[in-house]
Amino acid sequence: MLVDEIWDFKSLNMGRELEIAGEFIYDSAKEAMSIRGLNNTYEINIILYTGAVGIERLQKIYLCLVAPDPTDVSSMPKCLGKHNHIDLQHEVNKFSKDNLTKNAMSLLGVFADYYNNFRYANYYPGQPEKNLRKLFIGFLKRLNGKFNFDEPCAAVQFEEFKRFYINELGKLAVHYYSLIHEKARELNTYTYEIDSFSRAARVFWSVQRRALYEQMILEQNATKELLLYIYKKNRGTGVFRLLDEMEALDFDDGSVNEYLEDLCAGKVNDLLIDYVDDSHEDIEDIAKRKERKDLLSLIGNSSVMFDLDEEDENEE
Repeated sequence: MLVDEIWDFKSLNMGRELEIAGEFIYDSAKEAMSIRGLNNTYEINIILYTGAVGIERLQKIYLCLVAPDPTDVSSMPKCLGKHNHIDLQHEVNKFSKDNLTKNAMSLLGVFADYYNNFRYANYYPGQPEKNLRKLFIGFLKRLNGKFNFDEPCAAVQFEEFKRFYINELGKLAVHYYSLIHEKARELNTYTYEIDSFSRAARVFWSVQRRALYEQMILEQNATKELLLYIYKKNRGTGVFRLLDEMEALDFDDGSVNEYLEDLCAGKVNDLLIDYVDDSHEDIEDIAKRKERKDLLSLIGNSSVMFDLDEEDENEE
């Protein structure tokens, strides 16, 4: 391969890979933020799958950067063709003196175990779900080995374990990003340059200033501040005019905070969805039902211009 083609591969291809890796890692942290316990193994699957894929991609990006010619398959380490985070880390250690903490190595072990033994476990009869739960709990117990996950626990108790996983994931992500950044600057490639508005940037850049868990809390607080602003401010312009003119559905006040909890975690509550769906179906006048849905489609649509001059309004 020509020198320019190798440079393109390391700079452009690996740069795109970096953004993909960051998106996976963000999804893992986001899913972990929204869970309230470990009863649903499908949630654990999403957390570990996206975390494992994201970190593995970072490891392989770095190994591709340090390789003289990544297209020469015979010269590349065999671990690149497999999914073992520990083996990949051993290969990374040949080029980096930055040692990982015991917690980081433990998390790499969990990712490797999950990806190779639990990723498709449901396709094999006799594989109990409790084994996947036990795998994740084994890592969480590094924070508190005495905590009994078999006993019902309040959401506030579980929060510390969510914080622990998310922060350790964030530390791993920044560790590999720093190695990639350093090597890319040495090679004079642009591998480390990513879209500043991407979720990957929040993982790699924001976490250099704050823990990944704190970044997730900041995002939730930003949502809450916006909701508070919309609730408190009465305005006759922009989208506020539309909100003021539309009639609100009659929600159960006692359920609103539960709906907000899910909304701030990036989810929409199932009961909320069912209530809205039923309420829309109860509108017997088909024209009015369509009109309401059309108006709702304007809310949150940044391509809609609400504030028009009088002359423009007359034309409309």
